[in-house]
Amino acid sequence: MTRMQRLLLQLAGIALTLIVWEVVGRIMGEALLAAPSRVLREYGALLGEGTMLAELTISLRQMLVGFGLACAFGMPLGIAMGRSRICDMIFHPWVSMLVVTSVAALVPLFILLFGSGFQFRAAIVFMASAWYIVLTTYHGARGIEPRYLEVGRSFAASRLQLFWKVMMPALYPYLITGARIGLVHAIRAMVVAEMYVIVGYGGLIHKTGLLVSTAPLLGLLFTLMGVSILANWLLRVTGRWMAPWYEERMAPA
Repeated sequence: MTRMQRLLLQLAGIALTLIVWEVVGRIMGEALLAAPSRVLREYGALLGEGTMLAELTISLRQMLVGFGLACAFGMPLGIAMGRSRICDMIFHPWVSMLVVTSVAALVPLFILLFGSGFQFRAAIVFMASAWYIVLTTYHGARGIEPRYLEVGRSFAASRLQLFWKVMMPALYPYLITGARIGLVHAIRAMVVAEMYVIVGYGGLIHKTGLLVSTAPLLGLLFTLMGVSILANWLLRVTGRWMAPWYEERMAPA
């Protein structure tokens, strides 16, 4: 199947979904499921007010702090666990427990520890994304083929040279994939945290959800989806730029 055929099928799927949604929305009414035509009108009003974009910008800026800390912490820890048996035995049980822990369950504890301001939101984002980054990097570090390292040693490469010239190129695809997975969870956690304390973009979603019409709520949700898709795409493009072998390495067998 050619790229054009795939694109046409995707566009046809989107068009069919919008048609069905329009019909169902008109039957159910705005209180339950607003039709796309109504959502589009309300979305224009949201853009005109300026509140949505202002809150989204502030929230994303704070989210990026927590996500950046998660990358700075998770990537080195994942490499250490993947290359050191001692680090693996010490940290793996904790990482395995934390990766399955619901972030929403931690919100009351984190409010007590950090209050309801910036530190709380950054901490929630960190907890939601760090462990996915750790595990993805960990599996990448464990999967480095020994023959690559042996070739480096045969050329009398030092440990630092082995790390930068052999291990890091092999790890790039996993670092980028871990960042992409972590970013999705970071955006979700940002919204969850803000909905609890009713501030930022998450607070705006919470307050909009109390309105009679679902049209503004759906507009906010689709904006968030668009931001997530765009951010993921940017990381993918960055991955291809930093490591041209990224997609080939991460492609399913």
